[in-house]
Amino acid sequence: MPIIKSAKKKLRADIRKKSINIKVRSQVKAVLKSYRAKPTQTGLSQAFSALDIAVKKGILPKKRADRNKSRFATALDTRSKAKPTPPAKKLKSSQPQKKSKNLVVKAPINLLY
Repeated sequence: MPIIKSAKKKLRADIRKKSINIKVRSQVKAVLKSYRAKPTQTGLSQAFSALDIAVKKGILPKKRADRNKSRFATALDTRSKAKPTPPAKKLKSSQPQKKSKNLVVKAPINLLY
């Protein structure tokens, strides 16, 4: 325990700052975890905001936050550019399903090598 009066004040201030830093850090982690689970445009803006707040309070280094922002933005961009799989064709209920008698699939020779 500190003996000097100013050291006692510093200890109290450090305890307050530590509790605030823990809250901000846990909020940042929660936002980033939810964004990684399901990346959306609103999630991206929330992640950017959380990272900016952490940088402003001195919890995260600025370059680390910038790197995370860049990676999150490119991940969202690549997901949005990915082509969705086409839906499977459905047979109409009025059409009878055809049963194939020949179950052996013959592949061309050039595809086997």
